[in-house]
Amino acid sequence: MEQYFRLVAPQAHSALSWDRNLERIIFEDMDYLVRLLVVPVRPQHGSSPNFSMNSINTIDREKREAKRNRDDSDAHANSSRPHKQINVHGPNDKVVSNAVSTLSSLPPELHLLIFSFIEDIYDVISFGITNQYFSSIGREYLDDYIISQFGQWAGTNVVSWGAGIEPNDYPPGLFSTEEVEILRQYDYECSEGCPEEEFWPPEPFTLWHMLCPGKCMEIESPKSLFDLVNGLRIGCSIRGMLTDPGYHSIMPRYNVKDDLDEAYFPSNQQWILRNLTTKETVHSNAIALSPDYIEGPNIQFLGFGHVVMSRICWSSSPPYPWRGKPDIMRGVWAGHRFDITTLSKHEAETRGEEWRDVSDTVTKEIASIWEAAHGPDWREVITQKQ
Repeated sequence: MEQYFRLVAPQAHSALSWDRNLERIIFEDMDYLVRLLVVPVRPQHGSSPNFSMNSINTIDREKREAKRNRDDSDAHANSSRPHKQINVHGPNDKVVSNAVSTLSSLPPELHLLIFSFIEDIYDVISFGITNQYFSSIGREYLDDYIISQFGQWAGTNVVSWGAGIEPNDYPPGLFSTEEVEILRQYDYECSEGCPEEEFWPPEPFTLWHMLCPGKCMEIESPKSLFDLVNGLRIGCSIRGMLTDPGYHSIMPRYNVKDDLDEAYFPSNQQWILRNLTTKETVHSNAIALSPDYIEGPNIQFLGFGHVVMSRICWSSSPPYPWRGKPDIMRGVWAGHRFDITTLSKHEAETRGEEWRDVSDTVTKEIASIWEAAHGPDWREVITQKQ
């Protein structure tokens, strides 16, 4: 009997919305899993990569100069349009100061605070295209939004468990002793969210039951970076922003796919897969079938997603009809925490820590699995097939 699997982040109570058989989850495209685990690089904007410090100081200086110019102009000519004024009164109701109050005259810190309260990304873009000053802030918040759409499962436990899993069968370390004891006391009865014709009598609880309605939030496969940004462009077009001259000051580099990928997933940096649970790493240049297939964290034909999936499956029964070595059904990384990041960032974050490079071990495992399924010429088979 064919067994189906589901990719799950159990501690986050989240799962992909679809099931697949073993052959599909092991050998097919894994871009979706990479997107769930990858942490993008923050793009650099011109000569001020650190907006929070350099740009705010520059903006504040430019605003003070603009205010001086405005004050000099007002001293020689009467304004044809009255401004809202703030009058500060002293004793006997005497005016002691008189200042123009506008949105632009607020301190940069308040502008950042205003942006932080805007929840709709299109409102952020709309606010940002009003002038060059606000576009510099808007770009930072736009980057925050784009980055947040990737790595949603980075750092959380991930497992792909099969429908054939039995009661009391849990990946080691996924649940605490107390949590396991609680799970053992459960009986499963389909009720909430289940159609009436699918009601079943109570049965012993298994991990597969955690996927039922009301117990786990289903998510769709994350969009690619190009599709995500293209969707933003379409939304901006519907709102009439594309004809605004300020639009291209906030989204200039988002029109070419290659430039877009380089901004968030630069190919001139080496990317690695990290098992945060065991402190192990896998390097892109070790698992790629050819250096030409490496595109940042994305690797054609066989990449980080295949490595993770080959080691996180969990089921009580062997797969049928396909069998391979090692035992994929008892994945040695099932329930572990992962992310995909750059080697430089990893080295900066883990200086002094002991990590182990398991690229060679993983490469040999992958080869044995793919050879068992496709024969000794499996490398040629998959490159021609895909």
